[in-house]
Amino acid sequence: MNLLKKSNVIFLSLLSMCLETAYATASSQAINEHTLKPQTSAHALTTPVKVLPEESSAVEERATKEQLAPPNFFTIGFYKPNYVMPYYYTGSPYNRIYENQTPNNEKLTRDEIKYQLSFKVPVWKNILGYRSTLYFAYTQLSYWQAYNKEAFFRSTDYEPEAFLANEINLTIYKDFTLNFFNIGAEHQSNGFGNTLERSWNRAYIEAIASKGNFMMSVKPWYIFHDHSLEVHNPNIGSYLGYVQLLFAYKFDKSVLNLRTYGLGVHGGRHTSAELAFSFPLTSYLNAYVQVFSGYGQSLIEYNHRTNSAGVGISLSNWI
Repeated sequence: MNLLKKSNVIFLSLLSMCLETAYATASSQAINEHTLKPQTSAHALTTPVKVLPEESSAVEERATKEQLAPPNFFTIGFYKPNYVMPYYYTGSPYNRIYENQTPNNEKLTRDEIKYQLSFKVPVWKNILGYRSTLYFAYTQLSYWQAYNKEAFFRSTDYEPEAFLANEINLTIYKDFTLNFFNIGAEHQSNGFGNTLERSWNRAYIEAIASKGNFMMSVKPWYIFHDHSLEVHNPNIGSYLGYVQLLFAYKFDKSVLNLRTYGLGVHGGRHTSAELAFSFPLTSYLNAYVQVFSGYGQSLIEYNHRTNSAGVGISLSNWI
């Protein structure tokens, strides 16, 4: 469990960095909003500022704000949703897989803490003059049995990723716009060894489209059947599938999103879905509610079905 403890120290450090980044981004946004007002100085006449169209979609709004971030090596942006749920309930914990693997061989409690950290760093913006950016991203998802007799982290999934984001903004149907066509590769593993090890490597393409405050993403992937996958989880594709669909809708400052995968696998019996809703509490924090049903709540239980729900706070969402 030492690796898991160290990983969560890293999580807290990165969370602090992201909070500072969120504050800096909010401050720069306020400055940018001020600079969009009519100016008479020579600096205002010579400094180009990217202005959002009045009818811009939620996806275009987020992309523009990311472009407004200062161009330095330490620019860190949110990627997937970042949240902490102090209360997360799992209807059917996967006790069998953890036998003789927990402190004092304790069984899992249904109540625990779940959190996710996800950020991205631009490595190369506007590649060769095109609207393409190479990103490095990292996502960490943890389940903490904090309410057990002896608290321990039962699972932590690590997901480093590299992808090329290609901004297109092509109208494909009436007011529906194809905003991005991304190409990437990702590794995901749980840091364990022996019988508890789970890992897979994937290459993917992703199309992100939007209309107003609605966005959708289609992300099919190819699974590399390397030695680790064949030994520890050779049939992971039969449960987690080969494509993910994501739908999100933003109204005012609240976001409702649905993520689903495993579609069509075993006649649809392995379809999994995660529904989440967030709404603002303060300028920087949102209330967050999440409901999950299906397989792959974490990598170690990719072939175990469960229903879960939790409440907490979030720093970011999909849009």
